[in-house]
Amino acid sequence: MPKKRNSAPRRTPPARARRGAGDSGRRTRRSSRAGRSATAAGRRAPAARVRLLAGAELSEAIRTLADRVLRRFKPDDVVGIARGGVVVGEALAAALGATFHPIRLAKRRRDPSQSVAPIPVLPDLHGRRVLVVDDLASSGLTLARARALSRKSGSRDVRTAVVVERGGDARPDFAALRTDDEVRFGWDAPAESDPGETGA
Repeated sequence: MPKKRNSAPRRTPPARARRGAGDSGRRTRRSSRAGRSATAAGRRAPAARVRLLAGAELSEAIRTLADRVLRRFKPDDVVGIARGGVVVGEALAAALGATFHPIRLAKRRRDPSQSVAPIPVLPDLHGRRVLVVDDLASSGLTLARARALSRKSGSRDVRTAVVVERGGDARPDFAALRTDDEVRFGWDAPAESDPGETGA
C-alpha cells in the first residue's frame, strides 16, 4: 500500500515573533551606527602645531630677511617694534648699515607703573627711507601703525619686514617665512603674553 503523506501543516512563527527578530537586527545596526558617531564626535581635533623659532634657525631667518630686503630696498633707518621687532630690527640694521630706532606701541602688561600705552616718538625722518620691522605679522595692524608714524615723522619711503608672516590680512613687503603654524620666539612668555609686544 502506498504510504500516507504527512498532511500536518507546517508551523509558521507568529508574525509578532518575526517582526521582533527584524526589529532586533535594526536596533543592533542603529546602535552600531550611533556608537561610531559618538566615537567620531568624541575625537579631539588635532592640536595646532606650535613652532619654536630660536637660536641658529632664527639667525638664519634674519639673514634670509636681510638678503631679501637688500635686493629691492636700501633703508637709511630701521624702526623696530618692541618687543620682538627690537631684537630683529637691531640685527637687520647692523646687516643693512642703517640707523636703528626702537619704538613701543603698547604698554607692558606686567609693568604696574604703566597704566596707559606709551606715546611713540621717532626722530626727524624727513626724506629718509625707512624699514619698519617686527617679529611676526598676522593682522598687520601693528605694522600699519608704525608705518603711519614713520610717515608722520617725514619719511618719504616706508617698507615693512617681518621674520614670519602668519596668515591673516598682513601683507608685509618682506618676510623670511610664511606659515599657518603658530610660531613662538625665544622672547615670548609661555604663560602670559603682552599684546603689542609681539607682532600683530
